[in-house]
Amino acid sequence: MTGEMAARDAQLHTAALDAASEALSAAIMIYDRNDELIYASRQLAGYVPVSSQFLSPGTRLREFLGAAYDAGMHCCTPAGGTVIGSRDEWIAESIAAHWRERLDYQTRDSQRGWTKVSMRRLSSGHGLCVITDISEQKKREEQWLADVERVQLTEEILDNLPHPVFVQDRNLTIVAVNRAFCALFGTGTDVLLGNSLSSLFDAVHAANLGNTTRHVLETGVPSMVSMTVPQPAGQVVVAVRSRRVGKPGRYFVVTSLDHPADMTLTAEQPAGAIAFGSDQQAAGSDEPVDGPAIPFDLSGRRVLVVTADGGFAETGLKTLTDLGLDACSVQDAGEEDAFLSVAKTAGVAIDLVVVDAEMDVRCLELARQYGVDALPIDRFRISGELAELARERLSHGPSVEEDDDWEITTGDAVPMSSNPLVLVAEDNAINQIVFAQILEGLGFRFIIASDGEEAVRLWQEREPQIVLMDVTLPGISGYDACRRIRDLRRSSGRTTPVIGVLAHAFERDREDCLAAGMDDILQKPLSSEAIEAVFQRFIPGYIAFSPA
Repeated sequence: MTGEMAARDAQLHTAALDAASEALSAAIMIYDRNDELIYASRQLAGYVPVSSQFLSPGTRLREFLGAAYDAGMHCCTPAGGTVIGSRDEWIAESIAAHWRERLDYQTRDSQRGWTKVSMRRLSSGHGLCVITDISEQKKREEQWLADVERVQLTEEILDNLPHPVFVQDRNLTIVAVNRAFCALFGTGTDVLLGNSLSSLFDAVHAANLGNTTRHVLETGVPSMVSMTVPQPAGQVVVAVRSRRVGKPGRYFVVTSLDHPADMTLTAEQPAGAIAFGSDQQAAGSDEPVDGPAIPFDLSGRRVLVVTADGGFAETGLKTLTDLGLDACSVQDAGEEDAFLSVAKTAGVAIDLVVVDAEMDVRCLELARQYGVDALPIDRFRISGELAELARERLSHGPSVEEDDDWEITTGDAVPMSSNPLVLVAEDNAINQIVFAQILEGLGFRFIIASDGEEAVRLWQEREPQIVLMDVTLPGISGYDACRRIRDLRRSSGRTTPVIGVLAHAFERDREDCLAAGMDDILQKPLSSEAIEAVFQRFIPGYIAFSPA
């Protein structure tokens, strides 16, 4: 009876050790005071390629180490020491290491990567050895060090730029500035960081810059505007250039105020235009200090103006025609889409689309969709700045290099202008990156919302063809956001499939999603196959624009 109980206890202990080894994703080996193996987990064979007979209870530690040496493990010495010459010396050195009270070391193998070995000798004389794969941890550490070096280098570059630069996040909060920007406003980073533009500029300038930044964030289209900055010596006109950087879900806008100390406004230039001067350049010189040379012959280049404002169209067309450009105008996104589609089919290259800032952001998206550069501008700046901005945009050559790049579709194929826009509602940064990689790989345009309120707003503004909705969003949940979209689409007549994204798809979760108005669910972890299958069910003609 006692023997049976002992056997059951031994089995229980073995099962517990197997479970611990599995849970820790580690190989475990235990040996007694006589250096005989008591337990070796099955994972050990993955680190020490020896025959199973050397892993059975009762095996002498010396025999196990001898087999490990013969299998080529002698290249891995305890604590990263020098390689021992003979087999016996290596075994003796390894046994001595196993008898130390505590020993931890890391080793690298060209095939198995990085491993961590932890050895303990207990007061009872029993020994414990735990081997863990730390390759991923090492990769993260190396990446972290590389990121730190890159951040330090970026900060050094920014601080040594001669013109002021500041960076805003998706909430338009200032998250980084350089020394020149601090000097321009006569204050330190502790005052500037975390603030908004309204704390630095007057209400009008702050509102205009805020609208421009929001456009850049949502569309990715770079922007350049001019504005006046108050200085102790008087008013200074600066060129404010903004560009989006980062990854989906983690976008930032980098804005530079180009050389404010060297800018002068000349009488020969139209209002709002900017001339750059320097100590090395004589006044009136035709040689520019910075940037590409501005082409003077723009004849033959084609520009489309998108506006519902007759005055805006008249002023824009006159300005562009005076530059020698071929220009015409359309009144809304529908006309723009039709115009660009006909131009594409006819092989006519459109070099630039000028979009009234009062128009729907869809107008900017259409231009990018057709591969044409887009210039957003408001009616207050079109008179004085359109000519300069158009010259700058067109100075780099046509946006479409060859007519052969245009593709004409026939039959049932869906043209690229029908490539659907996907709205992803996801607050987790890692999952945002996963969504971005999958959707980019499938060839889809997409936008990402980080909370429920933003998801509803972007659905209204951008009219996506499908919504992938995480149900656990901050603020209002994905369920509530879907209910709002359902109510809005009922009144608007729009039909947009909403797909719930869940970490665990229990039957109750599915029922909650359907009750909230969702059309189907996706379960994490995400995969391109699962997302593609959803798109094939809910987006008409998906296969026609699936990437080759």
